Amino acid sequence: MTNLSHMASRILGTPLMVDRARLETILSVIGPRVGLEPTAMPSGFEPKDHSSDLMVTPNGIAIVPIHGTLVKRVGAVEAASGLMSYASIEEKLLDAATDPAVRAILMDIDSPGGEVGGVFDLAAMIHEAGQGKPIWALADDAFSAAYLIASQAHRIIVPQTAGVGSIGVIAAHVDESEKDAKEGRSYTTVFAGARKNDFSTHAPLSLEARTNLQLEVDRLYGMFVAAVAAGRKMHESAVRATEAGLFFGDKAIRVGLADQVGTIRDALAGLSITIDASKKTHSHRAALPREPVYMEETMPMEENPAAETSVVTSRQSQPDLHAKSDIMSDLTDQSAVSNVVDLDKVRAEHGQQMRNEAQAIVDLCALAGMPHLAGGYIAEGTAAEAVRKELLAKRADAEEIHSEVMPGDGTRMQPRQSLETNPVVASCRKLAG
Repeated sequence: MTNLSHMASRILGTPLMVDRARLETILSVIGPRVGLEPTAMPSGFEPKDHSSDLMVTPNGIAIVPIHGTLVKRVGAVEAASGLMSYASIEEKLLDAATDPAVRAILMDIDSPGGEVGGVFDLAAMIHEAGQGKPIWALADDAFSAAYLIASQAHRIIVPQTAGVGSIGVIAAHVDESEKDAKEGRSYTTVFAGARKNDFSTHAPLSLEARTNLQLEVDRLYGMFVAAVAAGRKMHESAVRATEAGLFFGDKAIRVGLADQVGTIRDALAGLSITIDASKKTHSHRAALPREPVYMEETMPMEENPAAETSVVTSRQSQPDLHAKSDIMSDLTDQSAVSNVVDLDKVRAEHGQQMRNEAQAIVDLCALAGMPHLAGGYIAEGTAAEAVRKELLAKRADAEEIHSEVMPGDGTRMQPRQSLETNPVVASCRKLAG
């Protein structure tokens, strides 16, 4: 079979997802020459290898070209005919999707569509790849099968003079029986199976063959509509309402088949913003609360046996609690930008400081004879140094009591209750710990 005969067998009598105008062009070239020997290829000709066509921008955007009429697979004739295979497109997209250096993919599409075989598998693969990386499409004309490919992208950008659409399926049959008769040729076919000779170009298309072909066209059309509706998040009725029409520029946006009018520069700029925003989101680290929550710490703390005699002087060197809170906030802000701060260590140190501060407040209030005030100071976040000054002021303003006689029978002095057994102090220490 010659190259042209092979191409004719893939075009005639089979459903296609191609723009009607391009189909007419192909038929006008192929039709008169079916069965003739094509012009020989130049000596030393080798099929063009598209595997190295993948271009990646410095910031990690892979540009995958999808140009020309689309077919399931191609041979040596592709360089002369402008065909591009779904297999080669899938190979490029897989390379980009699995390359760690590629952060996003832009499909640069300029195609009238093509064969049905292979396009739905490719569309499913694009949808799957889009789960891991942003995939956009520049539709510098994306019709029929090419639009199915574009519809699986997260965003479609169409230049102002370019078009999208042709969401439909078409099949053609050429009846050359009258031409054969005029030229004195008569074809006889021997076959088994009632449908084996359907779509022969040397006989009129039978009603049964036409009906079967229409059923297949309708089935594929339903698949096409469903895939586009899912990719574009549209109702199937809205996709069918396009009636396989072509929509250019901003009209494509109005019917929901594109998202933006722009050029390849606009597409690259938009994708760059998208991947930069995604990088910032993934690298963001949650900041510590700017105001400490004192009541949630439950870690046990060590007892200080010398607290009753030395707590006032030992706590005078404690820094202001709010100042420490501000320092912690600054550390938090810096850790959100860089990774030089060990947040777990900071949190642990911060929590220990809060426990120490609360313990100091409990001891100060107990020594001042006002243990009932400790809980309020802790809840309000008052610094230990401020508590000490306030307690001293309260003691100075209070009437001095010299008698050690406590309420009782009046015959003996009550022993002073120990800090360790004072229930108020015990409660405050429990609260602090």
